Amino acid sequence: MSQFEYEAMPEKGIIESNFGIQPNSDGTFTFIMNQKYPHKKDKAIQMRFTKNGLSAITGILRLLESREADK
Repeated sequence: MSQFEYEAMPEKGIIESNFGIQPNSDGTFTFIMNQKYPHKKDKAIQMRFTKNGLSAITGILRLLESREADK
């Protein structure tokens, strides 16, 4: 199974931000977000979703993107 990783837009005070989606063997997906700071402890967040939950998130993102394109 593949993990997909994407880099986020640059932000002031953050060296690197990225997120990844990893399929799990039980049919769920893990969404992982990381932020790296120059003088602080790095942050990492992991959330698990079912296939329907991940589909709902991507559907919302597509809706937001299409609304921005219509403007």
